[in-house]
Amino acid sequence: MESDGWLSLGITESFTGEKLGSIGLKIVNREAKIGEVGFMIKTNAQGKGFASEALNLLKAYSFEELDLNKLVATCSIHNHSSFNLLGKVGFVREGCLHQNSLINHKYVDDYVYGLCKSAL
Repeated sequence: MESDGWLSLGITESFTGEKLGSIGLKIVNREAKIGEVGFMIKTNAQGKGFASEALNLLKAYSFEELDLNKLVATCSIHNHSSFNLLGKVGFVREGCLHQNSLINHKYVDDYVYGLCKSAL
């Protein structure tokens, strides 16, 4: 809770030990108990439940162990996999930030998602 950095965790296939991606948590507002989550997963591992399982575990840790009140996440409006995953595990789209990120030398809009502990 006192760290200013990201808690970064690997997503690993349990049978083979292959690293499939990473997931992280950063406390962005200590007073309001808000944490930001972020994740990346290899293309060949997408759609197989690995990111969903990792995000559900991080959610449980955030709300049960750290006693956070809310989690937030941001992703490009073009990243269908990420925003579908966020919705699948309970996050709600709260808005759109216009020209919020620079990807391949172009400004892109981002969706903002939130999940409140009280919604569980």
